[in-house]
Amino acid sequence: MPVLEYLLIYTQSGLPIYSKCYGTFCRAAFKNPELLTGFLSAVETIPLTISSDFSLQSVKMGNSEMRFTKTTPGGHSVVIGLGEDAPDVANEVFSAVSETLASERFVNQDWSIISAELMASFEDELLKSSLPRALHDYGGFEDQCSMGDQCLIHTNASQSRAQRIWGAIKDKYAVLKKKMSGGI
Repeated sequence: MPVLEYLLIYTQSGLPIYSKCYGTFCRAAFKNPELLTGFLSAVETIPLTISSDFSLQSVKMGNSEMRFTKTTPGGHSVVIGLGEDAPDVANEVFSAVSETLASERFVNQDWSIISAELMASFEDELLKSSLPRALHDYGGFEDQCSMGDQCLIHTNASQSRAQRIWGAIKDKYAVLKKKMSGGI
């Protein structure tokens, strides 16, 4: 049975809408999802710069097979990690995520600013309906993150642009303060 290791959904500009690790890949890759989604977004564009006929299908990272696709409605990218190469499972998950994004509730969302309530609704739809339905014939869907409730989940979509900017400024200030005090 192929195990769903992780799921990333991000906009064309690389803004992570949703990222969650469900398997053993969690500890390493999801410490900085903005960096990971920015990298994946950049890697995804390389084949298109060579030829419009080229596209990135998959990348092997550790024991996980990363599968890429563009979804509807707004050209969002979906990357899934599977414990083994299983294109049929990947296609089912891609379809489920695409259908969720295209549903009436989420189709016209501005993913750069979204309420915590709407994000919880999106996650609930994915975890309780879309993914279990998509993986039903492949052994089902189960969150097997070894960190339990501490398993990393990330989106900065629920923060306003001002909150993200001030958060970045505060983080930079903390690093500079530490550096000035001889902590680095």
